[in-house]
Amino acid sequence: MIENYKTFLVLTETMNFSKTADYMNVVQSTVSARINELEKQLDVKLFNRSNRSVELTSAGQSLISYAKKMIELEKETIRKVQLHNKFRDCLSIGIPNSVFRERMSPVIYDFYHQYPEFSLDLKFFKTSEQLKMLVENDLDIGFVSRIPSTKKLKVMPCFNYSWILVSRLDYDIPVKIKSSDLLKHDIVYNNQNDEYNEWLSQVLPHDFVPRLTLNSTSQLIDYVKRGLGCAFLPNYAISEELINGTFKQIQIADIKDNSFSIYLAINKNREQSEVVQNFITLLK
Repeated sequence: MIENYKTFLVLTETMNFSKTADYMNVVQSTVSARINELEKQLDVKLFNRSNRSVELTSAGQSLISYAKKMIELEKETIRKVQLHNKFRDCLSIGIPNSVFRERMSPVIYDFYHQYPEFSLDLKFFKTSEQLKMLVENDLDIGFVSRIPSTKKLKVMPCFNYSWILVSRLDYDIPVKIKSSDLLKHDIVYNNQNDEYNEWLSQVLPHDFVPRLTLNSTSQLIDYVKRGLGCAFLPNYAISEELINGTFKQIQIADIKDNSFSIYLAINKNREQSEVVQNFITLLK
């Protein structure tokens, strides 16, 4: 069955049965048979065919993303089965890059060395992507910035942090300012998560328009190091830069201290597995 979906995707690219057959190293009748079988199974027409052209129908267009997911699922299934031949289990972790780099990498490295019978699959995603993958059983655990409403996950606090305004040491900005002064300076905008965006919308003047927007904390740190402006960054991601004097912190007089949390979200279907329990023990 999966070959039918693979053939379908190739045909959506070539829009030619003969070229599709050549690409897949089969005869053209095989391509036709696979598409006919898929249309019969789904009870929809995927292509409008004539002697001169092949056109994708609206039903065919809507199938493309699902077909890609099915093929990826097959690849992932094969990979996991192969892993089980070598390892007792695989721990799939979702985590933002900055959280891994500054807070969780020692724990993950410890797990890697202490439990050689388990494999690790690290996926670097934002909270929204992690939660979707956790619910769909594509992740075992995730490090997320909000508590999800779904009952399919167990959630526990991991650590607290705050967003602070920083710049390079020689960037021309006082170490104490008011929020209205932010318009006078280049703020590199960190488009990270809904909680941060909501808080920042209250901090920044209403007519603020960023010149540069990034969704990568590591890239944002690099831009600030280059002296392109100042930025709000999570304190755990720049502790080293503050200690060694690369960055200076700018206090904003009329803004209250902020506090946010990173939570550990656990797929309940995997909560009692040995591999998940071992990882949670290391976190404690």
